[in-house]
Amino acid sequence: MKFIAQPQISEEEISLVSSTIRNGQFVEGKNARALEKEFAEFVGAKHAICAVNGTAALHLAMEAANILPGAEVITPAFTFIASANSITFGGGIPIFAEIDPETYTIDPESIKKLVTPQTKAILPVHIFGLPSDMNIIRDIAEDHDLVIIEDACQAHGAKIDGQHVGTFGDMGCFSFYATKNMISGEGGMIVTDDDDLASRIKSLKNHGRGPSGGYEHHRIGYNYRLPDPLAAIGLIQLRKLPSMLEKRKRNAEALRQTISELEHINIQKTPIGYTHSHYVCAPVVDENKYSVDNVIKELKARNIASRRIYALGCHKQPTYLQGIKEWRWNMYVNYPDYSTVNLPITDRISENHFEVPIHPGVTETEVEIIKNALKEIFG
Repeated sequence: MKFIAQPQISEEEISLVSSTIRNGQFVEGKNARALEKEFAEFVGAKHAICAVNGTAALHLAMEAANILPGAEVITPAFTFIASANSITFGGGIPIFAEIDPETYTIDPESIKKLVTPQTKAILPVHIFGLPSDMNIIRDIAEDHDLVIIEDACQAHGAKIDGQHVGTFGDMGCFSFYATKNMISGEGGMIVTDDDDLASRIKSLKNHGRGPSGGYEHHRIGYNYRLPDPLAAIGLIQLRKLPSMLEKRKRNAEALRQTISELEHINIQKTPIGYTHSHYVCAPVVDENKYSVDNVIKELKARNIASRRIYALGCHKQPTYLQGIKEWRWNMYVNYPDYSTVNLPITDRISENHFEVPIHPGVTETEVEIIKNALKEIFG
C-alpha cells in the first residue's frame, strides 16, 4: 500500500489505445465521440463535451458562462487550486466561502452572506466525491439569478437522491486525471442540458470553429481537444467504472465503520439520500489530542501511504496571497486582500486531515491492515 492512488489499467485499455495509434487516430475523433455519448448517458445529461483535462473543462465552463473580468464567483477554499484558478484565468474574482464542518463541502449559509451585486456564479466543489448541498445552492442561485458550475472533478458516480452530480447546475465539470475514479491519463468532460452552452463550449475548445469545422473561426478559442488515444483509455474506464466504484465503496465503508468506533478522529459525513463516490477517504483528527503529522508518520512506518491533500486552503496559497499581485488581470481587476479572509473551519480541516488508500487496487486484506493500524494509533 505504498500508493494513495493506483490506476487500474488492463489489456482492454492497452488494446484499444494500440489499435487507435495503429489506425493513425491521434487527434480527437471517434473514441472521444463514443466517450461523450456514453458519459452523457452515465450522468443523465443531454450533452457531454470532452476536454484535455479537468482544469480546461472548468475554464471552458467559465468562458461559456461569460464570466467577465471583475465578476465574482463564490467557491470553497478547501479544494484543489484549479477550482479557484479557473475563475481567475479570465479575470473573475474567486470569493472563498466557508465549508460545513461535517461534510467539508461549501456551506450554503456562507454563500448567502457573500452574494453581492458583482456575484455572477457559484462554483460548488463535490469534495472527495461527496455532493455539495445542491438543492439549497440551486435555490440561492435562482433567488439571485446566478449561474451554477459544478466542480465534479472528484465525483464520478456521486448522486443526490439518484440524480448524478454535474446535472444540478448549468454545467458540470469532471476530470479524468490519473488518480481519479476513472482516468484517461489527462482528460476532462463538461456536461450540460443547455444546447447553446454546449455549442459554445464545442467552439471554444476548438479554436473558435463552427460546427462544420475547417478553417472558419467564429470566436477567440483554445486548443482543449482530447487526443483520441487518451479518449480510448477513458472509454474503457467508463465501462469499468461501476465495478471500480463498488470496490471503492467496500473499502471506504469498512474504514468508516472502524473510524466511527474510535475517539478523537472523525470522517466526512454523508447525508441521507447522498451517494458518495469515494474518491478520497480523509479522516480528521482532534488537534488537541493528536498531531496529524505524527499520524501520517505512524501510517507510513506501517507501509501505509498517507498524506494531507489540501494542507493549505486556496485563500492561504501563495498564489492568492502574493502571486495574484503579479497576475495580468490585477492591472484591471480589484482583487480582495486574501490575507484577510477568515475561514476557521476550512483551516481546521485543512490542517488536521490525512488520507488513506481506498482505490480499487486495495484488497480486503489490506483494508484490514489499515483498520488495525488506525486502532493501534487511536486506540
